[in-house]
Amino acid sequence: MSEERPRMGKEKESDVIANIRRSYEDLDGTELKVCLLSLSIFPENNAIKKRPLIYWWIGEGFITSTKEKRAEEIGEEIFEKLMRKDLIQPGEGEPNCELLVKSCTMHPWIRRMLISLASEARLFHFDSIWPMMPSYSIPTWRRACLVSKDPVKVEPIPEGAELNTLLTLFNVNVQYLDLEQKRLEELKKVEVLQLGRWQNSPTHHIELEHRRSVGASSAEGILNGLGAQKYLKYLSLRGISRITQLPDSILSLISLEILDLRACHDLERLPSDISSLKKLTHLDVSECFLLEGMPKGLQKLASLQVLKGFLIGTLKKTPCRLGELAKLKNLRRLSIHLGNEASVQQGEFTKLEGVSSLRHLKISWGVLSSNFKKDIDKESGKLSFPSNLEKLDLQGLPISNLPEGLKPSKLKKLKKLYIMGGELNSLSHGETNEHWKVEILRLHFLKKLKSPGLERLKREFPCMQYCAVSKLLVDEQNNAPI
Repeated sequence: MSEERPRMGKEKESDVIANIRRSYEDLDGTELKVCLLSLSIFPENNAIKKRPLIYWWIGEGFITSTKEKRAEEIGEEIFEKLMRKDLIQPGEGEPNCELLVKSCTMHPWIRRMLISLASEARLFHFDSIWPMMPSYSIPTWRRACLVSKDPVKVEPIPEGAELNTLLTLFNVNVQYLDLEQKRLEELKKVEVLQLGRWQNSPTHHIELEHRRSVGASSAEGILNGLGAQKYLKYLSLRGISRITQLPDSILSLISLEILDLRACHDLERLPSDISSLKKLTHLDVSECFLLEGMPKGLQKLASLQVLKGFLIGTLKKTPCRLGELAKLKNLRRLSIHLGNEASVQQGEFTKLEGVSSLRHLKISWGVLSSNFKKDIDKESGKLSFPSNLEKLDLQGLPISNLPEGLKPSKLKKLKKLYIMGGELNSLSHGETNEHWKVEILRLHFLKKLKSPGLERLKREFPCMQYCAVSKLLVDEQNNAPI
């Protein structure tokens, strides 16, 4: 369409825009429409990460839980519906499988139509000087965006009385943030603070600037203003560097539901006890490689549905252990990382079976210290899993054979199985009369695993709809890479 546009007259162009608008008007329900309109603020040709997008929709209240479905499940369905209607497309490099798409892009003409509709609905204001980017300049509108034409310019939170009434502050493209404590404290009614990365690219850089007057370079001094937001539901600091620790003032966020700290690579410490965040449903601290351990009180967060980046370190630094997670009756997604000083108690991995509410589980083993490796390898072979598990992702598995609990008879509801890296050399589970119900299988970077061949995989996984097998596997017949 972009190539054809120079040759098209205004009348033809108007017809195309009108057709796109009709596609919007034919959408079923207000939820679907307002979620689509929210995409108007993203710059053209940028891949938008699905998870932060859904988190935003939940924080805004665009989607809410029902008796039958959690808000996140509804968000997943909306994302898939928009994709099926071709209003969004999979991001570049995404696998050719709808269930695996994790980012999206949008055609420039569709975005142009959404800008017009979002302005009419007074969802966002688009600056007349810079018409294709949102603005924070209109005080009567309750959603503001941080935007910058200069990628190296340090951008502060804007001043003005409108900060007292803002519901949402969204960082669209500012890479260097000036978060003055005074400005943060003025955001009395804000419900969404999306300051972190929404881009699909992990190389996108956002850095936290600090004022000398604050007297500290850590988040302890810079982010203290966060405690003033009594209505804040969603806080994203995803991918922001120079945050070394979270201030205790964050424990005053009594309405906080989603805390996204993913890929804060400088983050070393969380508050010592987070049990006061009673409404927290999502906590993501994955890819925080300097984090020393998990805080107390995790097992008391009864509303927690998603916990990503649970770090197994030393007993001293991780007072909350795997067995205690069984107390979280609403926990649906869990990712666990074993750090290089991980200490696993005898039988600890078998306690995972008791987290009966789990549907998605990811476990990654890091480069383990020689002092702990033998014990961890031994316990890894005894891994047990909840019987209702639907997705299992094992990365860096340090043992040669499948864990005891990884058998078709024990995981009859498993639909997705990913095994990436590690010492695994066989997929044999020892059950001759049982077959996997797995629909999506991914095997990558398994240098010691001999490939069973496609035909045998089909017999072992008769329900398989999608299979991705790395070239680093070895063909069992000729011992050559495939």
